Amino acid sequence: MERRHTDQGRIEDPGERARRLHSAFLTRALGESRDYPRIPRRREDEGGFDALRARANGAELAARWWAYALQRVEPWTDS
Repeated sequence: MERRHTDQGRIEDPGERARRLHSAFLTRALGESRDYPRIPRRREDEGGFDALRARANGAELAARWWAYALQRVEPWTDS
């Protein structure tokens, strides 16, 4: 498991790093006036993607959703 040192010198495990980066992204995204694609409110195993998965082209739509979402954000650098 990869561990990284933080600016404070302590070791950050991958889970901490992922949560920190996700939090930073959401904070920045919500503070902008850009229109980001919606994400279902329910988990997949609780039916969050049922409507999409029921469609014949659901996998294609999901792939397009991710392509659209990732095109609308600047490349992320972890500094």
